[in-house]
Amino acid sequence: MPDEYHRATVEELDALVAETHQLWDEEWVGFSWRNYTHEHMRRVRGLAGTIGSVEGADLGVVALAATLHDVTKSYDGEILTGPDGKRVLDENGFWRNATLVPTRSNVVTEIYDQLGLAGAVHHVSGGAVARVLLEGRGYSSAVVEGVEQAIIEHLVAKPESSVAGKCLYDADTIDANVGMPAFYRNIQISLRGQDAQFAARGESFPDWLRENLGTFLDSYLRERIPVWIDGKARDFVPKLMTKTGRELAAERLDRLSRAIAEMVTELDDLDRARRHGAIRVVESFMTRRSNPRLVDELDHVDATAESGATVSLVGLIRREVAGHA
Repeated sequence: MPDEYHRATVEELDALVAETHQLWDEEWVGFSWRNYTHEHMRRVRGLAGTIGSVEGADLGVVALAATLHDVTKSYDGEILTGPDGKRVLDENGFWRNATLVPTRSNVVTEIYDQLGLAGAVHHVSGGAVARVLLEGRGYSSAVVEGVEQAIIEHLVAKPESSVAGKCLYDADTIDANVGMPAFYRNIQISLRGQDAQFAARGESFPDWLRENLGTFLDSYLRERIPVWIDGKARDFVPKLMTKTGRELAAERLDRLSRAIAEMVTELDDLDRARRHGAIRVVESFMTRRSNPRLVDELDHVDATAESGATVSLVGLIRREVAGHA
């Protein structure tokens, strides 16, 4: 674990990052909602520490870098497209985003403006802001440079990247794409898409879902999610930079596949599943979607869950939220 000095700074910076993401009023931008980014950061920090403890990383650097890796993420607005409708890429092949200006300000936005970072992708701008924040707290040049490097590498790690950068890259990729928290994210993104499709027809998706939950879950759980899992196993896991990350990702995909298979069997008795099954958790995720926090949603389910598959699934999700395999 990081020493006490790192730990105190991480707690202070955690609060600063949480405050920073609330300076914007937009509820959704791209594939993220306002309360997602800070929770994602915390999960990544736990997971990067788990990976780093096996891979021999400096856990103080990992914790600091993970805490600040998305500190400027909220500046990334909608992805820019050209006249041909294709996404615009920068010189490094990253999608270019419009710069989204915050409604309010704090020390992070002041540093961002002072350094002229508008238009920079968040791994670059985040590294630069992290440098200023850590230098101002008296950290050595070795720690500052290690943290900045890891933040820059979290979006595009290479074989020659630092150990901390590889651990952060793997944790960031896994949290967004592999396992229970990623499944929760998929629910939010997928249903937001349904909202837009129904609204375009002058209809309400939440109203439709209340009357047709079984129909929706039958397609979603039997067809869409297994294909999504297979795609993650094929497209993401082999690209992870550490052996520990690849093993952990495979464990999470296996766990999620087994949970989805259990939910599919529950569809045969949907009324019971909505009371006592894993589907009770999924239904709650699907119906409570106003700028949600995953930890709050788990608490909500826990408060009324009795036993069985509901409690079991909540426990599995909590384990992954905490950064365990």
